[in-house]
Amino acid sequence: MTSNRKMMLEEVLDEFFFSADRPTPTMVLSLCQEHPEYREDIIEFAALWTCHEVAPEPCAQALDPVSEESVSRLQSFVLNRLHELDGKPTPEQEAGAARVALSGLAGAKLSRATSAAGLGRSTLLLQKVLRGIIRNPPIGVMIRLARHLKVAIDALQPELGPGLAGSINYKSSERPNAPITETWESAVQSLPESDEEKARLLALQKEDSN
Repeated sequence: MTSNRKMMLEEVLDEFFFSADRPTPTMVLSLCQEHPEYREDIIEFAALWTCHEVAPEPCAQALDPVSEESVSRLQSFVLNRLHELDGKPTPEQEAGAARVALSGLAGAKLSRATSAAGLGRSTLLLQKVLRGIIRNPPIGVMIRLARHLKVAIDALQPELGPGLAGSINYKSSERPNAPITETWESAVQSLPESDEEKARLLALQKEDSN
């Protein structure tokens, strides 16, 4: 579907609809590549077309949808392939990378991650962030941690929580107590650090995260 001018969305969808009896993942993928500005609309249109295509006759049953699983498979296939062709990992791949990176935070790696996140030597503070104990960790800390681990911040945050407790090695004197949540301010004030260092850590809440 080539043209010397930019095709309108309605034209793209009309040509798509009349080009075949039913949509296929390959067709949807090709069309999305040809018209990246309409990707979401094309995928949604293909999903609706798939839903209606199962009806044998244009009657009331034509509005009966196919299983959500079938439509989801079509959408997932196209979106995942587009991510691959764009050189971008899929959300599932990003989540997996975040889990692997977090599972390796122990010993020297934990210390390096603490420093990279801007927390100085306070591995205890980072441990609380990783276990989801701190309710409001500074966004700048999260961004720097994600960059250090080379993972997407949107994939990193959902992986944090109590489930990490078994994968992080603590010094006996630093192991946090039961995961009772607290604020960043409370966590910083409870640290065995100097007043100057505490003031620096508290200021992380107000820093520009860009």
